Amino acid sequence: MARDVILIAVLIFSLGLGFLAIHFMINTALDRMMAIPTIMESDAAIDAFQETKDLTERFDYIIFMVFIGLVLSLMITGWFVGGHALFMIIYFIIVLITVVVSTIFANIWDAFSQASVFGTTVASFPITSNILSNLPVYMAVIGLLGILVMFAKPYFMGGQEQW
Repeated sequence: MARDVILIAVLIFSLGLGFLAIHFMINTALDRMMAIPTIMESDAAIDAFQETKDLTERFDYIIFMVFIGLVLSLMITGWFVGGHALFMIIYFIIVLITVVVSTIFANIWDAFSQASVFGTTVASFPITSNILSNLPVYMAVIGLLGILVMFAKPYFMGGQEQW
């Protein structure tokens, strides 16, 4: 389950950059198409363009929901998977590695988000920007919660709770 912490960081970073690029490409293409007067004569075209823009504005919430879902699944699987206390050290080392890797991801996100090309696009991703800018902190908290859930739960044997 320790590798799931790394998986969360990689997936959220990949989704964040991917959705940022998709949002930028779609909105750039739509803005250029909307500047052509012959295309904008049709009400169906105007509605389709508007619905597409509305869809791309939901990308931020999709990333947030995936993030919450991954964290909840880590906690649930951590509760149901048994672990020996010796593995807590390995889990902690993997969490430290994840914090280091997520620091690199946060720096890459900051470089992308401060590029002038993505100026208005990044403004459409306030939740994702917060998560990815503070990814090392989030991964440290999630990793430590994962350790707590996995190794600090009571041991059940034969229907009786034992500590």
